[in-house]
Amino acid sequence: MSAFSVVARAPVAARVASVNTTSTSSVRRSAVVVRAAPTPTNLAPDADGEVMYTDASGAAVKASAAQYAADKAAGNTYKTTLPAPVAATVSYSPAEVFAFQAPKGTNFLASGPELMNGRLAMLAFVAAAGEEMVNGKTVVEQAASSPVGVTLVISSVIAGSLWTYCANLKPPAAGPFKNNIELLNGRTAMIGFASLLAAEAFIGHALL
Repeated sequence: MSAFSVVARAPVAARVASVNTTSTSSVRRSAVVVRAAPTPTNLAPDADGEVMYTDASGAAVKASAAQYAADKAAGNTYKTTLPAPVAATVSYSPAEVFAFQAPKGTNFLASGPELMNGRLAMLAFVAAAGEEMVNGKTVVEQAASSPVGVTLVISSVIAGSLWTYCANLKPPAAGPFKNNIELLNGRTAMIGFASLLAAEAFIGHALL
């Protein structure tokens, strides 16, 4: 009886070992096939062949590789937003500012000399016209009577304009006074001041 039992158990154990070995091998082969299967997601699938990803709302999703590919194509997966690149600050040398052509990339609408002359002409025309109406002096007489003040005003306008132009600071808009309005007024003032000088030189006395 015991001999029969020993003989009977041996084949059963052999069969169980064979089944376990076969099952393990097939599971291993199956796992290898799943891991090696190419997926369009570049994500490692789990034992069930599914992948984890985040949808557009930020929720974690576990689905098949095909479902992930469909969501990605439809734009339903999470996307990061990178900050916009910061533009490099452009500055200019005094030689570039005093050139009679606006340098490339400047925030100003005119070259340095035109901008400075326009600003000086606006101040000079208003100051000269006011002085002529009060004291009856020509522009030349006004400049001769106060050379230091005239020199300081001219130097201040040039220095301030040169600094802002070299640093390429964007001119702030104050209501209707924008950079295009300043350029137009400066050009008009240059023509008006030149006309005032020519008229006074021709008639020999103050125009106003």
